[in-house]
Amino acid sequence: MCSRVECKQCGKTSWRGCGKHLTTLFAGIEKGKHCMCRPWPGVVVSSEMVTEQPLEGSTSTDK
Repeated sequence: MCSRVECKQCGKTSWRGCGKHLTTLFAGIEKGKHCMCRPWPGVVVSSEMVTEQPLEGSTSTDK
């Protein structure tokens, strides 16, 4: 089962669990409150939602 959790990076709503219930979980979260720090497998996420995330606090993997 999947459940809502607060993202420690951005403070928005993310998820934990098996990943099989994400479409229902995602639909129940208010627009603009979805964490996009990690993927939502099986959920079609609009490009508008992806670009809403602030870039502050992001880390680079380049060395």
